[in-house]
Amino acid sequence: MGYGYGIWLVYNQKIFKEKTSHIGHITIACFMKKDEAKLLYDDIIQNVETKFKLTTDGIPELFPVNFYEHDKNNLCSWGFNFKSYDWPKLQTICKKYKCDFSHQPHTSIEYNSNALTFKPYYIGESIFKCKIHLVDIRSDFPDDWKIIE
Repeated sequence: MGYGYGIWLVYNQKIFKEKTSHIGHITIACFMKKDEAKLLYDDIIQNVETKFKLTTDGIPELFPVNFYEHDKNNLCSWGFNFKSYDWPKLQTICKKYKCDFSHQPHTSIEYNSNALTFKPYYIGESIFKCKIHLVDIRSDFPDDWKIIE
């Protein structure tokens, strides 16, 4: 099932002490069809930016199963929440498209159907520099997710 197509903010993959098995990212939107995701991607890069800065307090958070409205993957995850001054602008743009917008910017470090397997850790206050990407996240396996553009 996966998460369809979407838009991510991708950060430097060397940030975390343990590399994620999937591409580390902050989701803007997911559960989209490819053509609609491409339109949203183009809209964002024409009206906001291609590079973003987000901040985190670095306290690990557990994200529940089926986090998004159309999510039936039964995967929970842990990671970090972020703050971004650009998020309201992104939300306004995303409202024009059929997608699940990520109301709380966050990154997931590990995904699993069993939260007891997680080993969360604290990273402290941090600033993440990210670049926007159109992504294919249709696979049930996070390792298979890929950047299209």
